[in-house]
Amino acid sequence: MKHLIIIGAGMAGVTAAEEARSLHSQQELAITVISQEDPPSYSRPLLPQLLAGTIRERELLLHGEDWFCQQGIRLVCPAQVVSLNRQEQRVTLNLLHHPKAEAQNQEVLGYDALILATGSIASAPLIPDPGTAAAGSVFCLRSLQDVQELRRHVATRRRKAAVLGGGLLGLETAMALRTNGVREVHVLEASGYLLNRQLNRTASEMLRLYLERQEGLAIHTGVHLDTNQLKSKSVAEFLKPVCGDGTETLIYSMGVRSQLALARTAGLACDKGIIVDETMATSDTAIFAAGDCAQFQGVTWAIIPAALEQGRKAAQFACWRLFRDTASQQGHRQPSPYTQTIPRTTITVGERQAVSTGKAVLTAEEENSGRWRNHEVSPVKKRSASKLGDTYINLVEDTETGTIVGGLAFGPSGSSGPVAPGATPSQWLPKLKQLVGRSWQEDEIQPEM
Repeated sequence: MKHLIIIGAGMAGVTAAEEARSLHSQQELAITVISQEDPPSYSRPLLPQLLAGTIRERELLLHGEDWFCQQGIRLVCPAQVVSLNRQEQRVTLNLLHHPKAEAQNQEVLGYDALILATGSIASAPLIPDPGTAAAGSVFCLRSLQDVQELRRHVATRRRKAAVLGGGLLGLETAMALRTNGVREVHVLEASGYLLNRQLNRTASEMLRLYLERQEGLAIHTGVHLDTNQLKSKSVAEFLKPVCGDGTETLIYSMGVRSQLALARTAGLACDKGIIVDETMATSDTAIFAAGDCAQFQGVTWAIIPAALEQGRKAAQFACWRLFRDTASQQGHRQPSPYTQTIPRTTITVGERQAVSTGKAVLTAEEENSGRWRNHEVSPVKKRSASKLGDTYINLVEDTETGTIVGGLAFGPSGSSGPVAPGATPSQWLPKLKQLVGRSWQEDEIQPEM
């Protein structure tokens, strides 16, 4: 019997375990999943809803211990892998739930193939040391434990909070704090406008107006702060120039970075993530990587679609490595290689939604180059972006070819009530896809569905 070990029980790790079990029975393949968290498998994108109090903790769970048992998969949690011996193909882990000394509660497991799905951690420039003025007032939102600690904190500090980072998670966190009862919530974004990779300036301005007027947030863009000041200042003192007096809570929402400590210590090739090829294999052919910790063709996605796709491929190629001879004799072919994940085209913030296709958002350099041109074809122009109920449509033209290369729609998601047919951005997506590749002729492009 072969042994596959998967380190990490997030979406990539559990997807890999499920795929491997679908390919080989318990009699052929033993699967062990190791997780540092308990519960091990839950949906991180739902953490803001848990913070808001709109869902319960059990609603986050993806798979409980009973699912692992039913699948014939051994689950070890909470446990921390402290060493990876590539030459002997074994891992050493500390069983964290035992109260005794660490040396007496270690387990050594051998593997035939190993999948690293160690995920990522929040980018936090500085967490104040205990005993300093800001200690206990600065948080991240990456784990179930983070939410539990933050909820306990704001339960008695509901005056004012700030979120450093205006990405999708930062905005969801800010809205969750308002729902939780914090009276004043500020969002501090370094760039010139919110979601500058997903939205153009007009759509971003519409989103800002919605967040301020209907969600009650205070939005600040172009904000640059030196978090080293938190070594000596309280959160209130640190944020006073931007947020005024009395800020009690600061939450970092500044993206994530891959968890690479184990891979680097083991000598695997790493950059921003663990470098993998089209089979999800690392620089050690017996070890694969998937999800937030993996880097393919220079990209570390840290998005759910990539975690699911990479988890499946890592399992398929790990099993192919273990059972190639038998599979070939039975007429099975090598799995198809992993190709780069295509990012999702839809994002939702509160009751607003954006959909895009192709080259939908231009950088400042691209706008100034003369090569590309924006065409606002919806009734909403920048001067009327305050019409919060309208759907805004923008098309991007390649002036060298005269063709439409991308489109963006932004407006109400329809979650707050019925809207007119064709009014939501998601209903516009098929139309936008049809327009991409067509010649730009303004008199033929109509904003109606």
